[in-house]
Amino acid sequence: MAAITRDPPAARRRARKSGRWLITLAGIMVIAAAAAGGWYYWQHRRAAVVEAPPQPIYVVIKPFVVTMLDDNQATRFVQVGVDLEVADKAARDRVEQVLPAIQDAIRLQILQSKIGEVTSPQGVEQLRKQLIAQANNTVNAVLPPPVDPHAAKSKTAQPAPTLNVRNVYFTELVVE
Repeated sequence: MAAITRDPPAARRRARKSGRWLITLAGIMVIAAAAAGGWYYWQHRRAAVVEAPPQPIYVVIKPFVVTMLDDNQATRFVQVGVDLEVADKAARDRVEQVLPAIQDAIRLQILQSKIGEVTSPQGVEQLRKQLIAQANNTVNAVLPPPVDPHAAKSKTAQPAPTLNVRNVYFTELVVE
């Protein structure tokens, strides 16, 4: 009977090589999983960090008094204090350059209103809308709109008016 002889050192070498191959494959899989997890974490972390909305910028107009006549032709005094909310720092600079003209436009707009409009909530809201439009018209009439470097250069194209004043807030509104 012939004896089958196995080479024990060769079998051990084969087992050792296949063991190394499995350890190497497991290491590559761990590194790939860690890389995928890191990518997922950084993508979601970047999405979670949302930029805070810009803080509003205000231009304060000191309170002033406007003399009005009511329906009975009696003299009434209206003390008005206004804060203008502007779009950005450039708009603030533009508004501050023409602030006396804006104050005059506000004064004229209040003079055109009736005393009943100034004392009712609906009238004040209507006055607010008129003052926003009047302030923007005043800024755009006095100062040329800023030049957009990306706009096409055309001799016939008129620059669009800019919205410098976003909102008007009454800090004081006293009728006597």
